[in-house]
Amino acid sequence: MMKKNKIALISAAALIAVTPLTVWTTQSNEVQAVGTSIRKTIMHTAIGYDTNGRNSGIKLYPYKVINVDQIPVRINDQQYYKVTGKYLYIKPTNIDGVTRKITHNTYIYSSSTKRTSFNGRRKLNKGETITTYGSSYKFKDGKSYFRIGGPSKQYVKAANLSSVIKSNTASGSTDVNRHYAKETIVTVHVRSTYKKTAPIFTFDENTTAENKAVIVKRVPNGTKFTVDRLEYGKRADMVAAKIASFNGNQAIYHIKGTNNWIYSIDVDPEKQLLEQYYNK
Repeated sequence: MMKKNKIALISAAALIAVTPLTVWTTQSNEVQAVGTSIRKTIMHTAIGYDTNGRNSGIKLYPYKVINVDQIPVRINDQQYYKVTGKYLYIKPTNIDGVTRKITHNTYIYSSSTKRTSFNGRRKLNKGETITTYGSSYKFKDGKSYFRIGGPSKQYVKAANLSSVIKSNTASGSTDVNRHYAKETIVTVHVRSTYKKTAPIFTFDENTTAENKAVIVKRVPNGTKFTVDRLEYGKRADMVAAKIASFNGNQAIYHIKGTNNWIYSIDVDPEKQLLEQYYNK
């Protein structure tokens, strides 16, 4: 994957810039570089993955500016950006995008029924290239469209584009660091817009109910715990079912010195623990 030679340091308010020639590529949406961390803007809803390439259940939404480590990492031979200071990884196509060739003259759309402009043009011509972000969207007309800009709604029909001809992300990458701690401190960080507390669970082995997870209390954002086990499998699935929150990676942390657990999606860990499978 090759990153563009010309890197523009641009503000979040001016994310999209294209050349006036026949090559319509979006310049890098870097905002600011500080040391080995770079601020980048998410251009397509992105799933956050863990160090094993599993869905963490965390989503990051378009036009949010985040800090990522400058050099991408590889997980299972696939490239990701690591969110700086977190064990969370995002596919670069949702940030840098990929380059595609226009195979048929195409209009730019803000919806399936409404056309719009992109850098002053309402139509792009066959043979030009364009940057698209993430996977395609299916509109009300049943057709698929790729996002080419933002934050204004700017899309082109997928049928008028080629497959990916190149990535816009630097090819240099390193294998993800998998040095695991025996225990770490986690800070409660509930990502819900309407809930600001996280449930703490235990498991009632005496109940005849199929789901043995029991909520013992709730704790507010900012609460810290020392945890010594990260687990997925049967018990984690019970926790997810208890609160109806199946977010892709059902994992739970054991709170050290107690019989209590907390859902991994509700906390930010300082260090990484080895995720262990439990199915008893």
